[in-house]
Amino acid sequence: MRERDLERLEFFKVLEKLKEFVSSKATERFIDSLRPIKDPDDLRRQINITADFMKMAEDVPIYPFDDVEELIKKSSIKDALLSVEEILSILKVIKLLREIRKVIGSQVSVYPHLQTLVKHLHLFSNLESVIESSVDVRGFVKDSASEDLSQIRQKIRSVEKEIVKRLESLLSRPDAVNLFSDKFVAFKNNRYVLPVKSSEAKKIIGIVHGTSSSGFTTYIEPHHVVELNNRLITLRDEEEQEVKRVLKKITAYIGEESDRLHDAFLTLLRVDFLKAVAKFSKLIGGNLINIGDAIKLKEARHPLLIFLKDEVIPVNIDLSERKGLVLTGPNTGGKTIALKTLGLCCLMFQCALPVPAGEGSQLPVFESIFTDIGDEQSLQQNLSTFSAHVSNIVEFLPLVNEKSLVLLDELGAGTDPIEGSALGIGLLEYLSQKGAYVFATTHHTPIKLYAINSDYYTPASVAFDRQSLQPKYAILYNTVGESMAFEVAERYGMPKEVLELSRKHLPKGMQEYKTARENLENYIREYTEKLKEVEQLKLELEKTRKEQEKLLYELEREKQQSWEKVLKDALDYLEKLKREGEEMLKSAKERQRLREFVREKRKDIEKKLSVEEVRVGDWVELMGSKGRVVEIKGDRAGVIFGGVRAWVSLKDLKKTDPPTRSEEVVSFEIRKGLPSEINLTGLSVDEALRKLELFLEEAHKLGAKNVKVIHGHGTLKKTVEEFLSNSDLVVFHREAYPKEGGTGASIVYLRKD
Repeated sequence: MRERDLERLEFFKVLEKLKEFVSSKATERFIDSLRPIKDPDDLRRQINITADFMKMAEDVPIYPFDDVEELIKKSSIKDALLSVEEILSILKVIKLLREIRKVIGSQVSVYPHLQTLVKHLHLFSNLESVIESSVDVRGFVKDSASEDLSQIRQKIRSVEKEIVKRLESLLSRPDAVNLFSDKFVAFKNNRYVLPVKSSEAKKIIGIVHGTSSSGFTTYIEPHHVVELNNRLITLRDEEEQEVKRVLKKITAYIGEESDRLHDAFLTLLRVDFLKAVAKFSKLIGGNLINIGDAIKLKEARHPLLIFLKDEVIPVNIDLSERKGLVLTGPNTGGKTIALKTLGLCCLMFQCALPVPAGEGSQLPVFESIFTDIGDEQSLQQNLSTFSAHVSNIVEFLPLVNEKSLVLLDELGAGTDPIEGSALGIGLLEYLSQKGAYVFATTHHTPIKLYAINSDYYTPASVAFDRQSLQPKYAILYNTVGESMAFEVAERYGMPKEVLELSRKHLPKGMQEYKTARENLENYIREYTEKLKEVEQLKLELEKTRKEQEKLLYELEREKQQSWEKVLKDALDYLEKLKREGEEMLKSAKERQRLREFVREKRKDIEKKLSVEEVRVGDWVELMGSKGRVVEIKGDRAGVIFGGVRAWVSLKDLKKTDPPTRSEEVVSFEIRKGLPSEINLTGLSVDEALRKLELFLEEAHKLGAKNVKVIHGHGTLKKTVEEFLSNSDLVVFHREAYPKEGGTGASIVYLRKD
């Protein structure tokens, strides 16, 4: 799409608004690169990801992070050296990646489209350990980073201690008060010195390293510490070289992971962007629009006006019956706003961004959106307004096809009205032959009449209050609006004499045309009001229907509860009857007959209770597993547990609520006993990690102390070990002993709650 069209529709202003919600300058660069997606399948994927992310956006941790993309690229260069600050910036990103992956990864079973993000949010536990063991968060290389560095720094501290000891001995002399301006050891030019009174400087043998600004103090390095200071400088040079060697080693480690790290960083930018999208959507009241075959925006508002006005009147834009719309009405009626609202909403939709429009809206995926909006006068090219419009239109006409949206504001303006109208009609006719979607605004009557008689274009007007001369902004379809030139001129004080003279010069038949149009507008207005009443009645009927369904459900539930109570009371009564009967009946034979009678009746009641409670379609629970009843035969029910069908006695089942998504993914077989091992060989990395996560959660729930994970000796082994190292459920894991399966398996010890 042309950059000038994006500019005219204020697309870049929306991007600037999005930048206000991100956590990194790098994400701002990501947003700057954002452009409408033209492939429907790709757009659908992005919309699905955005939709899933927005449902859990508040749980995703994002805090400010540096732009480390160039640092990652630099690390891959041979003998590259990153500074401590640069390495710490990368460490911060690595930690953030781990936190984000943990949160999003735990929700993939509920929001499956986020698997795309998780797949690229790589973990770098080894690299994280290397950096943390060598670099302090305060910004210096630790002594423990290397043995040589530790020894050098021990020598530095020893030499410093000796220098300070010798200098402090001078400060302790009896005549120190007369010699020194202060009683402390100073540091000048990377050497330890003493602050000597300038008047007494000749009494101290040594090297002068400058004076104070007042001239009162002279800084002198006594001769008996010169050699020690020289030694200290040499050691500090050695320290600096060793620090560089350590940093170069860490940089090389980063370089080895640069490809995966770069991939993960770009995914982090996308997560930060999606987090910003969620915040932006909440402010504008946005919805993700469905991909459709026609333009249908319900209650749409201009995204940027929402930030400028307390209340933005929504508009319905409908090109579902015909692909073209010609909108007419007064200059103050909001025609251009409606046109820009459509264009900007289409651009945002094709960037998988939420659009401030109601549910049920839909838009096609356009290959291109062309605009001719506003004053195009070009002083540099010495073009008039009309010439600039024509030049712009001529440029994009060869590119128009059936997958294009063309937005034309003030069609036919800027030249002679008769010729301008003819050109406008010709342009509309040409665009209809191309099969393009067209939204045009105009004041020219011939163009309005053309739209009325066209089978490609729908004529429409912007609602306008003739009494107050104020726009209502709503679009009235299958009607045309007048420019209200005489009424507006009169409102602003045009003399009546001028208006009367002007009316005499209207073309013949214009008054009849205006009367017919007003009658049509009145009819449309009445029709619209009736339609609103019908829609309101429809909503009320729907509300009443839902209330009735709710009432019926509650009555059925109360009936069920009452029936259960009656049956329970009957069972209690039988039990009481049995006890009393046994007391009254003397002989053992009579007591046995009574017991059999009670047992038989209890079975009948329990059978009725079970049949009454459980029906086809109900969710039931058995031994902690949830399933759905698909068939009932006698006193047994066919139940689907996690994809496995089983026949179960009705009396063993208990009705329950439908399972959550996370409950559904746990198979029934796993629940049969404590899980002891899982075999991940032969699976892809993503599938293996997903199954491993569910397996560990289930084992932990069921109280398993340790489990075996079989992963083989390939790439999957390293990935699994990295996952186990970062799992909150794992206390410790080790390679399996030979009798346990060898190095192709790991023994995992689980946390106890």
